[in-house]
Amino acid sequence: MKILWISPFLPYDNVSHAGGKILTHYINSIIENTDHDVRYVGFAKPSEYKHFSLDKKIKCYIDFYHDHGLKKLVRNAYDLYSLKCPFDRNGNTTTSYLKLCILRRLKSLKKEGYAPDVIILHWTQTIVFVNEVKKLFPSAKIVGIEEDVSAQACLRKYENAKGSMHKVITKMRYDRIKQSECKALNKCDLVILNNEKDRKMLKDFGISSSVKVWSPYYDRITVKRDAEPKKNILFYGDMSRPENYRPALWLIDEVFPLIEDIGLKLVILGGHPTKELLDRASDKVIITGFVEDIEPYLSSSLCLAAPLVLGAGIKIKVLTCMAAGIPVCTNDVGIEGIPADTGKHYIYCKDKNEYADAIKKLYEDNRFAEDIVANARKLIDEKFDYYKSSEDFAKWLQDLV
Repeated sequence: MKILWISPFLPYDNVSHAGGKILTHYINSIIENTDHDVRYVGFAKPSEYKHFSLDKKIKCYIDFYHDHGLKKLVRNAYDLYSLKCPFDRNGNTTTSYLKLCILRRLKSLKKEGYAPDVIILHWTQTIVFVNEVKKLFPSAKIVGIEEDVSAQACLRKYENAKGSMHKVITKMRYDRIKQSECKALNKCDLVILNNEKDRKMLKDFGISSSVKVWSPYYDRITVKRDAEPKKNILFYGDMSRPENYRPALWLIDEVFPLIEDIGLKLVILGGHPTKELLDRASDKVIITGFVEDIEPYLSSSLCLAAPLVLGAGIKIKVLTCMAAGIPVCTNDVGIEGIPADTGKHYIYCKDKNEYADAIKKLYEDNRFAEDIVANARKLIDEKFDYYKSSEDFAKWLQDLV
């Protein structure tokens, strides 16, 4: 079987973002465990290309997001409408440059006589180009992999928008990406999701394509826990993203003052911290920046506090901490897609007082914390087996053709 895999982000070992980890795991599972002829079309920043090694295994075709100089200016100008105009048909979710490069690459491959049996469009940013892809390769089966439902992420931006004009613009973007995303998914022969919650959402949206759910990949980190009570409250992620730095600021300003008197520290871990975060650093509020290995921070943490309000889909940081034995305090957004019960697998928190009370309870009641850890680990082992999902994925592809 000839498989052409297309994604807007690069797969490589130790990639930092959750979607990249999922892509890396599943493309390698097909390459290493089947005899399919896999080719890859992808995009990279020049600075991250040095980490890329997939081209040593299969044929790869890489275009670049130039992040400095004249080429960046030209790309930004080319993408101005697709990224900024609220009338953009895809709700500013993808770019004109991405579309140009993908279609140019596919036309070149077709001219060479290449004809894939299956084309995998990974992330909404490429799935919305399904019509153009099908015109070039009408006999190929199309698989759309949704890291999350972009319409839901856009809806949350609308719900959290400040000011009437911002509300109007984000609502326009939501309406457009929902329409575009749903139309594209209905053109796919198979849609793959990271959780059952998204399957129900797509059904409510009227998606009639075949839909499968696999386990997302997450790091299984062996944590060495000391006997003494932990002293850190942890939150982590890419701190240049509002999905992460806004909750971090809220933890610092609203929650931490309620519990700092019991001797805890708040650790905000992740690359590219904003100036607002750096200005709040102190001997009790630790802003780490990027770190190569998060295990020492996990091992010294009482819990993960994740008061998320933006984004969509399953939260890999929550899976990672549950699997590592770190109690999780979070809300509806943080736990979505994970079939967990509050008080058993995690602690549900909605406002600053509930987060403070949950952290105090974990600090004071070691037996309660241990029960949360044991139950969460069992849940993750039972419900999120990505090795089993790799086997299922190979079978789904085979069944398509």
